[in-house]
Amino acid sequence: MKRRTLLGVSAALLLIACGNQTSSLQNPDLGAKNVFPAGKLHGSGGKTVDLADFRGKALIVFFGYTSCPDICPTTLRKYASLYRNLRDRDAERVQVIFISVDPERDTPDKADTYAKWFNPNFIGLTGDNAQIADLAAQFGVIYAKQPIEGSMGYVIDHSAGAYLVDPKGQLRAQLPEKALIEPILADLQKVLDTP
Repeated sequence: MKRRTLLGVSAALLLIACGNQTSSLQNPDLGAKNVFPAGKLHGSGGKTVDLADFRGKALIVFFGYTSCPDICPTTLRKYASLYRNLRDRDAERVQVIFISVDPERDTPDKADTYAKWFNPNFIGLTGDNAQIADLAAQFGVIYAKQPIEGSMGYVIDHSAGAYLVDPKGQLRAQLPEKALIEPILADLQKVLDTP
């Protein structure tokens, strides 16, 4: 009888331990959603770029727009700093992608030039409204045009975080606006080291 009780307690403890496992990532883990973002956008020179083209690399994807007064430049500066902290071998396996949600003002060339201003290895993309909306929905990104007075005419309110996609193409983590470089580097290293 005591052995059965011991086995029962052991099994219960194992279930509790499994149920309480926390993510091995330091930023919000989205891996359980099993999302493999797919979509085609336009890059510099009008070249069609498919997210599948980047399989084998870890992606940091950020949605914004080139006229953004604060969040976008701050975020891209942070990822430029992060990129400089990568070892050469790892830098070759990481791609930062800026996706403009303002196709009315941001041509593919303008989006790419803007991204490269922060780091020449960054890529800027955009598309038509339907392409952007479809891809943004896969990431859970929210954005909306807001009219303002003045020459700009409008700004775009948008999600401020970035997203980490692993080399297999799976959405793995949301990188909050206030996320520090060290935890992002740790998560990046983890997805790069996962077979």
